[in-house]
Amino acid sequence: MLDSPVDQIKARLDILEVLSSYIRLHKAGRNYRALCPFHKEKTPSFMVSPERQIWHCFGCGLGGDIFSFVMQIEGMEFADALRLLAAKAGVLLKKQDPKIQSQRQRLYEICELAAKFFAAQLEKSANGKKALDYLKKRGLALDTIKDWQAGWAPNTREGL
Repeated sequence: MLDSPVDQIKARLDILEVLSSYIRLHKAGRNYRALCPFHKEKTPSFMVSPERQIWHCFGCGLGGDIFSFVMQIEGMEFADALRLLAAKAGVLLKKQDPKIQSQRQRLYEICELAAKFFAAQLEKSANGKKALDYLKKRGLALDTIKDWQAGWAPNTREGL
């Protein structure tokens, strides 16, 4: 039995299927070749082995499996590639281990907290209320202000 989600995804997804959704592959004997999407070239040096479920570019030296390809071409971290490929493979991921949480996801959470802080400043601080009155005078509805998460940044370095 396949234990890890990574193994389950690799068992369900074929490298040719995943890579051909990004690049055009051409049969070359037992393997497939393409122009490398990671550097400019005129002669294909990007090879895919369906038997081994790996890819390698002899021009730039990059290579790996479906995870490394998606990470490289999408510019994402492993955890994000795992979620993307799991959805494609129909693999259900269990509750996310905080250690696996990607840096990008943490940044999204930090931005969300900052947006909430600035929105609260707009409603609760004295200067924020002046800014809110100004926005209303300019014709912005309260719903629009909330939908767009408009906020007020206090004029202090330690505000946030």
